[in-house]
Amino acid sequence: MKDENLSLENYFDRAFYLQSYPDIAKAGIDPFEHYCTSGWREGRNPSVAFDTQFYLQRNPDIAEAGINPLDHYVFTGRHEGRQATPPMGGVKACIQRAFQTVLDANHDPVTPAESVMSVDRLSELLAENLLDGPTILSVSHDDYRVNVGGVQKLISVEQHVCADISWNYLHLSPAVPQKGLANQSPGLPFAVSVHLNGKKLGNVTSASFIKAFLQTRAKGEPVHAIVHHLMGHDPTAIGDIIEETGCDRVVFWVHDFFTLCSGIQLLRNDIVYCHAPSPASMACGICCHGEDRPVFLARIGAFFSRFTPFVMAPSEAALAIWRKHSSFSHEEALARPLGRLLLSDSRIPFAAGVTDNPIRIAFLGLRNHIKGWMIFQNLALHFRNDSRYEFHHIGLVHDIPAAGNIIHTPVNIATDGEDAMIQAVSARNIDVVINWSLWPETFCYAAYEALAGGAFVLAPDGDGNVPIILRQIVPEQGLLLKREEDLSSLLSTGKLSDILKLSNRRRGYLLRQGDSVTWLRELSMDQTAVCSEANLEMQDD
Repeated sequence: MKDENLSLENYFDRAFYLQSYPDIAKAGIDPFEHYCTSGWREGRNPSVAFDTQFYLQRNPDIAEAGINPLDHYVFTGRHEGRQATPPMGGVKACIQRAFQTVLDANHDPVTPAESVMSVDRLSELLAENLLDGPTILSVSHDDYRVNVGGVQKLISVEQHVCADISWNYLHLSPAVPQKGLANQSPGLPFAVSVHLNGKKLGNVTSASFIKAFLQTRAKGEPVHAIVHHLMGHDPTAIGDIIEETGCDRVVFWVHDFFTLCSGIQLLRNDIVYCHAPSPASMACGICCHGEDRPVFLARIGAFFSRFTPFVMAPSEAALAIWRKHSSFSHEEALARPLGRLLLSDSRIPFAAGVTDNPIRIAFLGLRNHIKGWMIFQNLALHFRNDSRYEFHHIGLVHDIPAAGNIIHTPVNIATDGEDAMIQAVSARNIDVVINWSLWPETFCYAAYEALAGGAFVLAPDGDGNVPIILRQIVPEQGLLLKREEDLSSLLSTGKLSDILKLSNRRRGYLLRQGDSVTWLRELSMDQTAVCSEANLEMQDD
């Protein structure tokens, strides 16, 4: 007999259902009634915590009886020890996606959707838009104007720096973005998408780009190459462009660990941090990125040997990891932090943790498992009925539905402004941000934005830049934890409230810095000054 004090609706997440199935929201149908009448028969899920198809497949007796699976689970199945979701389901899905991504990346190149320009057309566009000054030839993995991330932020900063000093910023990205390195195919030349000073010119083959640029470049003006990312590119083709256009200096950024492995976060099967073992190790043998890693490293190594670039990293932590695991030829390796926290002197008073004023806990950025989204969502689900806490997501959704008790605030810095995340954290009065990345972040804008917005940051201890921030820069505004279980313990025991009462949380500003254009300009000015002094000495003699 059913427990009359227990409601099936307590296990149904209306907000999740409407997010997951927009056709139901558009039709104005009551989501709970829809699931109970036909939704479960269509394989729809009532919440993040219940997988309809899995339950019916695992329990054929329920499927054959034509019983609503959620109804059976709530009143009978859970007491019998039946599972509501696949064991390790999220992890298995991530591994499957990782292997599929590698397979897709190894396919032959895809023809760009847009047509490829001729040499004459590109020459015409360059002649119309090139300034009479030095040129930065920038290379990255996507269109920095529309995509969001740390690499894109820095490229935007560099473009604006170039505009301020009347330099050209010529950016190249793959005409067809993809994971891994691009493979050349007979009869299908490698193509790049070209942007000049923030304006898209179009797609062109690498050979045509070289010809057009040599015809139109300002004579006597230097050209410097800044490689932000080689993902989606053919390193040999990019190398030909750099060499043939006569670049004076080559800067290579290690924003992540793509130079060490095609798995840019060094996550074995995109799940567990691997510490970049030897390519011949057993660890690589069981990883989706491992089989092709020797060839991958050889192609990256050939690029470094060809140019011996200046290497730049977004933090000392990132540079230390890269130096430890890399033997590539380079002229110099520098850490150039992408931002600096400027915090006020005034402390944020803490008066949360009671029924009418819960502690607000947030996740910032994309709903990505690598960034710790699943860990945050599981925490929100576990404490969904605890009035001491309120859960928020601030950032982009990308069609990934969330538990209904997670309050979403959409933020896109590409359209809302570079300080939009900080402003949203402050406006929402977020007390705590969980920054549980699965890999050692090389910079992590989200952590800086959380701190600038006045939040207390909880993060795992280990390698990467975030632990250094919390130890050395803001030790009273964050806490490093050993295990994922420690997060749940902080909330269940109420210790989180005690910690917040003793914390010294402050709001502030993130000063963007560290671009390589400024560094190149300063280097050129220093060399010019040295040459001038040498000429004066020669004249005196």
